[in-house]
Amino acid sequence: MFDTQSKNLTVPRGKAYFAKYLTGSQTPGPLREFGNCPEFTLQRNAETLPHYSSQADLKVLDEEIAIDATLNGTMSTDDMRPENVSYWWMGDVGTITAVAATDQAETFLLVKAGDVFQLGRTTANPSGARKLSNVACDDGAVGTPATFVLGTDYDVDLDLGLLFILVDQPKLVANYDIGVSTRSQIAAGIKQVEGEMKFFSINPFGAQSDITIPRCRLIPNGDMALVSDPTSPAWQTIGLQISALKKGTLALAYKDGRPV
Repeated sequence: MFDTQSKNLTVPRGKAYFAKYLTGSQTPGPLREFGNCPEFTLQRNAETLPHYSSQADLKVLDEEIAIDATLNGTMSTDDMRPENVSYWWMGDVGTITAVAATDQAETFLLVKAGDVFQLGRTTANPSGARKLSNVACDDGAVGTPATFVLGTDYDVDLDLGLLFILVDQPKLVANYDIGVSTRSQIAAGIKQVEGEMKFFSINPFGAQSDITIPRCRLIPNGDMALVSDPTSPAWQTIGLQISALKKGTLALAYKDGRPV
């Protein structure tokens, strides 16, 4: 007899993975876990073609067929590794390598107390220099310039390359050295990343299943908070929109039960 009382309930949990396509192909590279995902939701929509009978009486819907269907979704992760963040920024993760440089000098005119300057900013390096040393400031006078006092006339953040002005000066020349360093950098762009998406359920209650999206496109979705209220702090998250796209003769997605 058919059991009408069964309750196939599930409390959903699981891990999401993404295998970015290798350059110039639709071949997935290695799967990389997204980390903790507080939200992972799929959305299915279908466009239908209705048919209405007009042979008698009022307009009556007597048939409706699906002519198009989409599979989209949204996800968020609080794992802020550069690779994850790059999907939201729509750019690649690069590495900036700074070589040692000595006797660097920059001149600033009519500086005011409270001004902050980024040292080492160039067109090639718009975010400026890092890991400074031997910073010294003077008035730039020809011959024997007057030396300004660190902590009285100016201050400096050596790691970030920031110069803080503490006293008004008509002219200030900053001299410094740059140390060897490397750092990651993501330049915001409009690059849409594609690859294979997989989701493996780890449900605390209910049947387990796995989902594979052979061709998945990721684009940013929503805000990335840079500051949260200290009285009600929250973990930083990024949101991504998922679009399942057609890949050859494959289905948009596959849901597999666990083997028995």
